[in-house]
Amino acid sequence: MISVFPLLLSLTLQGSDSVDILVRGGTVHDGSGSPARTTDVGIRGDRIVFVGDAAQARVRAGRVIEARGLIVAPGFIDPHNHLLGSLPAGNELNRRAEPALFQGITTMTIGPDGRGPFDVARVMAESERAGIGVNIFTLVGFGDVRGEVMGNSAAKATPAQVDSMRKLIDKAMREGAYGVGSGLFYAPQSFSSTEEAIAVISAAKPYGGVYDTHQRDESSYTIGLMNSVREAIRIGRESGLTTNLGHVKALGVDVWGYSDSVLRLMRESRAQGHMVVADQYPWTASGTGLSAALLPRWAQSGGGDSLRLRIADAPTREKMLVEMRDNLRRRGGDSTLLLINGNAAARPYIGKTLKQVAQEKRMPPVETALEMIRDGLDMGVASFNMTESDIETFMKDPFVMTSSDGSSGHPRLFGTYPRKIRRYVLDKPVITMQRMVQASSQQVAEVYGIAERGSIRTGYFADVIVFDPATIRDVATYVEPEKLSTGMRWVMVNGKLAVDDGRATGSLAGKGLKKARAR
Repeated sequence: MISVFPLLLSLTLQGSDSVDILVRGGTVHDGSGSPARTTDVGIRGDRIVFVGDAAQARVRAGRVIEARGLIVAPGFIDPHNHLLGSLPAGNELNRRAEPALFQGITTMTIGPDGRGPFDVARVMAESERAGIGVNIFTLVGFGDVRGEVMGNSAAKATPAQVDSMRKLIDKAMREGAYGVGSGLFYAPQSFSSTEEAIAVISAAKPYGGVYDTHQRDESSYTIGLMNSVREAIRIGRESGLTTNLGHVKALGVDVWGYSDSVLRLMRESRAQGHMVVADQYPWTASGTGLSAALLPRWAQSGGGDSLRLRIADAPTREKMLVEMRDNLRRRGGDSTLLLINGNAAARPYIGKTLKQVAQEKRMPPVETALEMIRDGLDMGVASFNMTESDIETFMKDPFVMTSSDGSSGHPRLFGTYPRKIRRYVLDKPVITMQRMVQASSQQVAEVYGIAERGSIRTGYFADVIVFDPATIRDVATYVEPEKLSTGMRWVMVNGKLAVDDGRATGSLAGKGLKKARAR
């Protein structure tokens, strides 16, 4: 079981009885999963230096935030988020990270699904130099590594190519990556065998960390959900890394109700000595691309030009359409795929289902999708393919953390954490507030080895949030996905106010985090 820090610690202030910011009288959830306590939190510089009764300790403050009736918690740590991509220095609006900050996220990963950078030192340095609104950490991406060495090839990696990929993994780990991420569902990563993945990813074994994966099959596309979980556990175990099932789910009608079975496999592995955890977002719709949702993987080998040649060949096209119809069935049919983003030419279709577009074009749905993909309209889709019962079953498990999988066009980018608090803590409830905070902060820090973050604890970095349980809620929808959540009153990143009384400050106080190495 994940270790638990003491409830709250108080520290006699060294050298001075003053703090820069005193958060006074809030209901403090410290991240450990213990019951809340009404107390004060003092911050000096970038650290928490006091937790306790400030009046009794005669603490003086440069600024007092009155938090009575509000919840004070560690800043949330999002282990799966696409807001910043792999190169956060490149987009100023994204670097400010307001969609994350207004959810209480103060630390997030970059480059999930196997797309994390292998030049970690450069990415971290560039990001800090440009300025970032949240702290960032990274997993080196198996997909980026394979693409660097093999391009879009579906071929089996040669021993020399495996060696080249291992060297890139080693480089990234030496430069501070927290583990290895993969997206074996996506081409060209999907072309790698289990054995190839292990041979490459095990280069991280001397450093430890996490193997995080968008697993090969969350449904019944190829090897099936249960075999895919077994594969993910095997890769993590044989690579010497903790296995994390990224955005764990039972996707599609063929596997609805399988959440208990997935959790059983995780428990069995932990009982045998290999740590397996998962993270989850609380939405019934996943987010992906039209091609990723419907095209068979073999059709994507070689990239776009090869795909178009296959579409032009009548027998091959018909074979593709047969498999696409079954893939659409798995996802619940054409009315469950909502088109949510794309390039300028795709704008007339945004907000419509595939069924509606097909009716407008007077074509069958999969033929409509294939024509759109061929013409460069490989749009993002929200795929309504999960059940509330599976979501709640996963959420209740003590080894399932919170993540957003935040991506453009899906409301989870702007609303995941407030949605989980409002819907599954306050309104139903499915879990307690202390569990929600733990699953979103300290537990993530412990799993990934992120030092001195994720807890309201003296000496820790001052990533602190203050929110109003009466007004916290997600506002973004599938039709209007870019609406900031409400209720997050104050957000501090490394002791600097990024949200001040509900308003963004534009502070860029985030840091590029690197995992300390034992060797």
